[in-house]
Amino acid sequence: MRNRKNFSASRQHQSGAILIIALVFLVAITLLTTSSMRSSNIGLFLAQNEESRISADQAAQALADAIVANPVSTPVVGESGFTFCTAGEYDCDRTDLPIENPVLAGAIAESHMSAKVERTGLAYRPPPRVVESSMDKFTSASFTVTTTFDRVEDGLGYQEVTEGILVLIPKD
Repeated sequence: MRNRKNFSASRQHQSGAILIIALVFLVAITLLTTSSMRSSNIGLFLAQNEESRISADQAAQALADAIVANPVSTPVVGESGFTFCTAGEYDCDRTDLPIENPVLAGAIAESHMSAKVERTGLAYRPPPRVVESSMDKFTSASFTVTTTFDRVEDGLGYQEVTEGILVLIPKD
C-alpha cells in the first residue's frame, strides 16, 4: 500500500509540472511561428518591390525602343538642344512626339509615361569610323532619348531610361 501512496503522490506533483512545461513549449512554438510569418512577409514585400522595379524598367525601355524604331521620332531639325517631347512635357520645342504603339500611347495619355528626344552635339558632323560609312556620302546627327515611367502613387515604381542615338543623313 505504501507504494501506491507514493506513486499517487508523485503523480499529482508531476501533473502540474508537465502542464507548465507544455505551456512553455507552446509559447516557444508560437513565437517561432510568428517570427517565421514576419520573415516570409518581408520576403514577399522584397519580391513585390523587385517585380515593380523590373516592370517599370521594361516599360521605360519599351518606350525608348519604340522611339528609336520610328525615324519620325528623331527629326533632324533645329540646332543642338532642340527638344521633341510627348504631350504634357514642359520646356520642349515641340510636344507632338509620335508614338505608334497604342498601349504606350495610352500610358502617355494617362501621364504614366513620358519621353523627351533632345538633339545633342554639332548640327552636322561626319559619322564615326565605327559606322563604316563613307564620310563623303553621309553626315550624322546625335540625339539623347530619355523615357520615364512613373506609377509610384499606384505602388508600381519609377524608372528613367536614357539612350543615345546617331542618325545618318545622306548628303545631297
